Amino acid sequence: MRVHFSPCLDRAKVLKIAQYLPATYAALDELAPWMKGKWPNEVRCMSDGEIVDGRSRGAGHGYTVVNGRREIWLNRHMSWQGYLLVLIHESLHNSHPDASEAEVNCVLVPHVYKRVF
Repeated sequence: MRVHFSPCLDRAKVLKIAQYLPATYAALDELAPWMKGKWPNEVRCMSDGEIVDGRSRGAGHGYTVVNGRREIWLNRHMSWQGYLLVLIHESLHNSHPDASEAEVNCVLVPHVYKRVF
């Protein structure tokens, strides 16, 4: 699967996570076969205002809008590990739109992470 990362994201961090993307998408496909590889494939940067607003609510790492646009927005200031974990987290919101934040964070993300690493 091809994923396009906006140039606003740190290239070194993107290159670091690139090595894990095949295993990540294999684990996602295994967990949600109904997605049939149709994961968000555009990764964009959150604006500074979105980050500040999110941080005020204990978030600000990333978001996705489950509307068929297949996009994820990331906080560009995170580590490469943050990029990967938020990419996984937001992808799972697309496959499991009814899952709570707790279910995504405590069940689904760890499942994918363990399969990748």
